Amino acid sequence: MAKANVFLCLIPLILMVLLGTVQFTKDNEYYTPKSLVQRFGSFDYDPATTEAKAEEFGTPFRRIWINPPFTRKHEFLKKAWETYQKTKADIYILFPIEFVTTKRFHDTVHGGILFIPNGRIKFESGLGKPGKSPAFGSIVMKLNDTWEFIPMNIKE
Repeated sequence: MAKANVFLCLIPLILMVLLGTVQFTKDNEYYTPKSLVQRFGSFDYDPATTEAKAEEFGTPFRRIWINPPFTRKHEFLKKAWETYQKTKADIYILFPIEFVTTKRFHDTVHGGILFIPNGRIKFESGLGKPGKSPAFGSIVMKLNDTWEFIPMNIKE
């Protein structure tokens, strides 16, 4: 029965792939629109902007913005939570919305303010291609000791 439920959940994704509405690309670098980041104030540091910065994630900074590479979101989240526990810095992370429903996510993080947009974010491609919204929604999470959910209007 569980296998049937998993298959039923995958049908929309399979259809999107077959219809060509989902495109898989080797572009693992997408930039958050500056206007979205600015809604949360100014930031001292973004460890995911370059590989060199990602490696030096231990930070003295107090306000950190992270849009991790899609394929490395787990390790960025783990390091961000460790950093938050030590420093209580303001750490904001952008994730695919379905990521927050996984066991791995909840095993790693134990609190956060989830900002849930009323639409999809149009990212800027790191390969110089025109930006577009991904096939999935995104959320912004501020690491915190407790859970909170806040709707966010991005269609202004």
